[in-house]
Amino acid sequence: MVDDHPLIRMGLEMAFVDAPDIQILAEAGEGEQALELLAESRFDVVVLDISIPGKHGIDVLKCIVERHPGLPVLLYTRFPEDQYAVRALRAGAVGYLTKKSSPEDIIEAIRTTAGGGTYITPLVGQMLNREMQRNRVNLTPEDLSDREFQVFQLIVRGFSTTEIAYDLGLSVKTVSTHRAHVLQKLGLHGTADLVRFALRYGLDEHAPQ
Repeated sequence: MVDDHPLIRMGLEMAFVDAPDIQILAEAGEGEQALELLAESRFDVVVLDISIPGKHGIDVLKCIVERHPGLPVLLYTRFPEDQYAVRALRAGAVGYLTKKSSPEDIIEAIRTTAGGGTYITPLVGQMLNREMQRNRVNLTPEDLSDREFQVFQLIVRGFSTTEIAYDLGLSVKTVSTHRAHVLQKLGLHGTADLVRFALRYGLDEHAPQ
C-alpha cells in the first residue's frame, strides 16, 4: 500500500481484519520507496494514493505499469472521480476508489483487481462511456492481428492476464503488450472500454469457449 498518512494505512489494516484473504505485505509513504519495494518483492495488487510526497501518484502508476506489466494498481484517493479517475484508468490503473468509500467497497475492489478484473463505480463507468463516445472514430476490430483479437476476446470474457497467458501459451509480458496494442489500435483506454466495445458490436458472442 502506498499512502503517506499512517492513519489511513492503519484504518485499512483494521478494515481487513474480517477479510483473511487480504493482507498488507508492505507499506510505503512515497513513490520512490514504493518502486523500490516492488523491485524487491512480488505482490498481487498495489493500492496507490495520488497525493504522495515526491513523484506524483499518476507518475508512480505509469512507472509501475511500465516496469511490472500485469501487476494490478488500484487508485485509492481523496480526490473525487471527476478529477482523476479517467486519467488514472487511461494511465493503466485497473480501479479507482475514493476514501469516502466503505470498507466493504475497498475489500471488493481489492479482490476484484487482484483477481484480474477491473473495478469502477457507476459514476466512473458513465464518465468512461461519455469519453469513448467523444473519441470514437471508426473503431473496428479489423485492424487487430489474429493474436490481438484472441487476447481481446479473452479480456472481455473476464480472463485475467495470467489466465490469458496460460490459455494461449504466452508470457504475461507478451499478453500485456498485446493488450496495450489492442487499446491503442481501437482508440480505447481500458478494460471497461473494451467490454462496452464488444457488447456494442456483439463480439463477445464469438469468443472462444
